[in-house]
Amino acid sequence: MKGRYQFFLLLTAILWMAGFPAQAVSQVLLNHDPEIETSSDRGLLFPNEEVSVWVNTRQFESADWRIRLPEGAALFMNEELWQVVEKDTVLFISNRDLESRLKESGKLKITAFKKGIAPEDLSVKKGFFGPEAERPAVLSEVSDNRRSKDRFKDFFFTVVLVILFFLALFRILFPSIFGLFWNPLAIFSFEDLWESVSFSKVYSAELLFYLILINMGMALMGILGMYIFDVDFFGFSLESDFDVMIFAWLAFTLTLTLVTFLKFIWLGINTYIFELQKIALPHFFYLLKVSGFGLLVLIGTTVIFYTNDLLYGGISVWWLYKAFLVLYTLGIIGLSIWLYKKNGFNNYHLFSYLCSSELIPFLVICKFLLG
Repeated sequence: MKGRYQFFLLLTAILWMAGFPAQAVSQVLLNHDPEIETSSDRGLLFPNEEVSVWVNTRQFESADWRIRLPEGAALFMNEELWQVVEKDTVLFISNRDLESRLKESGKLKITAFKKGIAPEDLSVKKGFFGPEAERPAVLSEVSDNRRSKDRFKDFFFTVVLVILFFLALFRILFPSIFGLFWNPLAIFSFEDLWESVSFSKVYSAELLFYLILINMGMALMGILGMYIFDVDFFGFSLESDFDVMIFAWLAFTLTLTLVTFLKFIWLGINTYIFELQKIALPHFFYLLKVSGFGLLVLIGTTVIFYTNDLLYGGISVWWLYKAFLVLYTLGIIGLSIWLYKKNGFNNYHLFSYLCSSELIPFLVICKFLLG
């Protein structure tokens, strides 16, 4: 009775495979997914960049490989770059084609490179996957080694290096001014600016150098926001050549420098209208000090995030911009408190002056940036 039951099951299996031949050949012989390992556990700020698995090409030599890769990953066979995928991709590779290209058989290391990749993002299986599985032809050596480069990322870090160079040069040429503006312990201090500056210094070489340096950073962060959030600025595309992006950054820097001088002129007009004596220059220098220090922290944090692919599609950039606006707001509050404590000022005039010169323009800018 037992033998007749086993014979019935065997006959059923044969008939099933004869009736559905695709199902008979579409089967996984080796599943290497549990064997995939990361290069190292580097933590949140230093995410993993590599996952790999060792396989044996001599097992089931007539079978095929099924490799699943995440978006933006680079696939390596031993030390040879096989393919860089632009989106989530499943590759079907013939084992014989693989051995003929590598000109060797036996142990093979399959590696996927991508920032933040996890073992479950890569899948490596070997088997027979049916005749309808499309197996791409072996790519040429030229197309294989052509990596898609992020031109904007190259531009961003080039400009950061330029800013750091000029920052170091400013530190060497004007050490006293450098300490005055970038001392974190005195970031909200107003006393050191009130007695140490005069109206003639607004056109001095050190101030012009400082203004250009600050606006270089402002222009860089503004262009970064345009790129991350895909802002169409009068039809200007940030996907253009490297030289065009550099030119746009320099033009943006020059425009912001001009706007900064117009800001100082506006402060001077308001101090004359509201009879607040000559507080325009200390006011101007104080907010430059706050914005310069905040910008330095903003760029440094952005570099860390951008290097480790932690911008998360722009969400982190919004938080960085908001943090900078909060710091600038605290600077305005500190300025108003100090000026209220200063003797000889009419409180009504001082409040009107702050609204006209800072609060109303600041709220308009925040509304424009944050929507």
